[in-house]
Amino acid sequence: MLREYLQSQRIHQISWSVSMPGVQICHFSLTRSGRNGQLPIPVVGKPLHFETFFCFGGRLFLHPDQAEPYTVETSDILLLSDPSWLLSCQCSPDLCGVLVAVDAKLAKDSFSSICTTMGMELDTKIVREKMISSRGHMVISGTSWSQALFQDLLNLSKEAQDRYCVFKAVELLYLLCSKVPVSHTPGTNVHRYVPQSILEATSYMQAHLGEKLTIPHICKQCSVSPTFLKEWFHRAYGVPVHSWLVEQRMKQAHKLICTSKLPIHQIAQDVGYTGISQFNATFKRFYGMTPSRLRKMSETAISRPI
Repeated sequence: MLREYLQSQRIHQISWSVSMPGVQICHFSLTRSGRNGQLPIPVVGKPLHFETFFCFGGRLFLHPDQAEPYTVETSDILLLSDPSWLLSCQCSPDLCGVLVAVDAKLAKDSFSSICTTMGMELDTKIVREKMISSRGHMVISGTSWSQALFQDLLNLSKEAQDRYCVFKAVELLYLLCSKVPVSHTPGTNVHRYVPQSILEATSYMQAHLGEKLTIPHICKQCSVSPTFLKEWFHRAYGVPVHSWLVEQRMKQAHKLICTSKLPIHQIAQDVGYTGISQFNATFKRFYGMTPSRLRKMSETAISRPI
């Protein structure tokens, strides 16, 4: 997910390197000066790929399906194996850090060699089971292990930081096989309180994507004031109500295009768009292709299974 997003960015402060087969490292700093609000990150990914993001600064806002939103901040680590559990993702304009993106199949031998050298045994079956139980994503935050990691990074050069993060990504997978409590499942951090009325507003919008949803209408349904809704929604999800709503509509449209035979114009109506032109333009902005193009690609994939 982050790999695809960073590969689409055209800024100078992004550098890519390959440390071993199947492992890409991205050392980046978005530094979008003058930008306000949050930048949307398309929720996409590939099977048997996982990402470990070491956050040096800024914030990453994630909203899991059927769970409370959470934030990845400075000195946090995000381990992501399946973004399909996420409803949306945004980042602050100053996000920076190191991303280790791994193709599990291509990197299998490399990771085995590292583990053998370090005297570690990596049970990929246990790792896979733990990631599934945590819905494909977990955060390492405030543990003695992560605190020591970021303290060590302060004394390393940029190139050494990249290599160190790869080693720590492998070590993290090994620790997941043990009983060492280095992580937690997002959505359980009770210190990030979200009012019940905001959660109700979120659920209501998710269930009525095809209807005309306005701030006054949502407020009436959930018995809150417009000011309360706007302020708390942005605090909880990192984006305005409208931005979040548009992304949910696009994600639902993407799902319908790939899994149903409904006409595109019908799908547009089902997610709240009365004009097909506006729907097409918004969809292309999110996914880089038109709805009809995605439909052709999905049909080809079904007719020619691997």
